[in-house]
Amino acid sequence: MIDAPYFHVVFTLPHELNPLIYCNQRLLYGLLHKCTAATLLELSQDKKLNFSKGCKDLRNSYNWKDFRDSLYKKDWCPYIKETFNGFGNAIEYLGRYTNKIAISNSRIVSITDTKTTFSARGKKPGEPRRQITLGNEEFIRRYLMHVLPSGFQKIRYYGFLNNRMRSANLKLIFTLQGHQRFKSQYTNMTTAEIIKAFWHVDIHRCPLCGKSSMYSIGRTFSADG
Repeated sequence: MIDAPYFHVVFTLPHELNPLIYCNQRLLYGLLHKCTAATLLELSQDKKLNFSKGCKDLRNSYNWKDFRDSLYKKDWCPYIKETFNGFGNAIEYLGRYTNKIAISNSRIVSITDTKTTFSARGKKPGEPRRQITLGNEEFIRRYLMHVLPSGFQKIRYYGFLNNRMRSANLKLIFTLQGHQRFKSQYTNMTTAEIIKAFWHVDIHRCPLCGKSSMYSIGRTFSADG
């Protein structure tokens, strides 16, 4: 993380595309990545603003501000929000958003041999949470709809974080800034230690017995493949 402001930029898609995307996940998810990256690069590099005769009133800074403020009141699909607390919130947000699963254990209310009940948000904003009960096969079907294609690259890096030039780019940025503010705090820390420092979660602690004796054994595979 560099010592600079961070922004969350969210691109949404209309629900009408859901069936098509579900049938072409690898192709259309990849296209979404490419389009959003191209859009951000174009908007950040090209001024594209020409105040010709039809827009001459916007040359006045006050008129431009009023015009711009009126546009902010409109509903737009992309959502951009500056993060608070600098890099800390950026890591916390991305950690929750990019690594969350379809449903957490805490939302599952009960499970029987035939049905699963779980909690969900209200149908409309402001409505209380509700409980939904589904047959186990339907619950599993909906859960598997959130599983990405095998090998799909979910997290991608662009700009100064692109894999090929990241080390050189970061070195240049830290040189220009005159410091690397956040390096010493997390250097030589394990992933488990960083998670505990940020979110106060001990991933080695067993949720049943409470002892901190759990450890990763790597990937496992069933005998029948």
